[in-house]
Amino acid sequence: MSARRYTPPRDWVAPGGVWPTGPFAPDAPAYALVTAAIVASYRASAGDRSLRSVARSAGIDATSLGRTLAGETVPDVHTLAVLETALDADLWPDRSRFRAQTESPPHPAGVDT
Repeated sequence: MSARRYTPPRDWVAPGGVWPTGPFAPDAPAYALVTAAIVASYRASAGDRSLRSVARSAGIDATSLGRTLAGETVPDVHTLAVLETALDADLWPDRSRFRAQTESPPHPAGVDT
């Protein structure tokens, strides 16, 4: 499967909002809201552990983790799974946390979300 090109999740933060807590644009796609929730859960679960320490425990690249935490990229399933193991925490959000925010009209044809 080839990599998809996404608008960085942080770019969906509404004017005056803050990554990853929002608020988000009304038409923010699910991937942006889920990534924001994962980052918020990561921050709560990591406590005072450094990014490098968590990345090392998870066996992933610290730079890649930093880009995800900054809202530049969307984490893949492998990254999420090893982070949950390293932190001994669930990072994937309950769907009810973002369901209402994802109910928006579809994007125009040709727009990759």
